[in-house]
Amino acid sequence: MAIQFDVVLVDRPGELGKLARTLAEKAVNIDAISAVSGGGKGYVSLLIPAAPKARTVLREHGYEFGERTVLTVTLEDRPGTLGELAKRLGGAGVNVTSVITLNSGSGRVQLAIGVDDLDKARRVV
Repeated sequence: MAIQFDVVLVDRPGELGKLARTLAEKAVNIDAISAVSGGGKGYVSLLIPAAPKARTVLREHGYEFGERTVLTVTLEDRPGTLGELAKRLGGAGVNVTSVITLNSGSGRVQLAIGVDDLDKARRVV
């Protein structure tokens, strides 16, 4: 499991760089990142190993953010494995809210998966 920080930014040039620089200046490392923009906002999901430190830095610099615990799973890297897992989770009534690729190679892929019911998802995985 890992902590995912979902940060909301203004969608304009330089905002992602500002966020990354702010974290780096406080020695907060980013293990994985996903970002998308829409409606004038930028949405950045970060997996950060030093969650308490990251939380403090984000708050001190006025960032709007949420956080959640995500599952980390390793799957065989072949067509259909994500679909199979998502089907099992959905069948158990678990909604997948985010997916970030952490690592891939040697026929395996490691994912961080956000869900609406962590305990139920753990039992499925």
